Amino acid sequence: MKVPAPHRILAVAGLCAAALVALVVAEGFARDGGQEITLPMEAVDPRALLSGHYVQLNFTSRLEANETCPPNSDGEWIALRPENNIYVAAGAAESRDQAERLGPLPVKGTFTCSAPTPAQPGVEPAPGWLSLDLGVDRFHINQADATRIERVLREQRPGQETRAFAILSVGRDGRARLRALLIDGERFDLSWL
Repeated sequence: MKVPAPHRILAVAGLCAAALVALVVAEGFARDGGQEITLPMEAVDPRALLSGHYVQLNFTSRLEANETCPPNSDGEWIALRPENNIYVAAGAAESRDQAERLGPLPVKGTFTCSAPTPAQPGVEPAPGWLSLDLGVDRFHINQADATRIERVLREQRPGQETRAFAILSVGRDGRARLRALLIDGERFDLSWL
């Protein structure tokens, strides 16, 4: 017996909808069950910062003259360690086990680092930077809040207190998932609805 085309289409659509709901529920459980960490945020290229109803995320930290780049910037796992109320990169490794030897929290991702430039005759010292790529790059939010967050990010200046943070959840699988943004003490939670 041949099933009519409209019934087949409806069955496939139902399976796709069920798979999507299962994916959203599984990601929600993974996000809720992970270890919550906080990372400072910096502004990105102003032309790309606000495009539509989302904020472009950039996890870049300034390195002062007395700081150095963490070891092994090439690797698929980053070891994070707590420092004050935020997490910072302790190094990178090829495997989760190797990353755990460098720091208490391994997460899938990469980082790039530029060491500070020391003072030379006639040349001022320049700070360095460390940028994390954890596979999280956007926070979708309504236009009014996105514009406000963009303004705060642009107003942040090196050497001043950080006003913008991303709150991530690192699951047992090592993936970082975005939970919220903390802007001037106000928390903007990720919402599926």
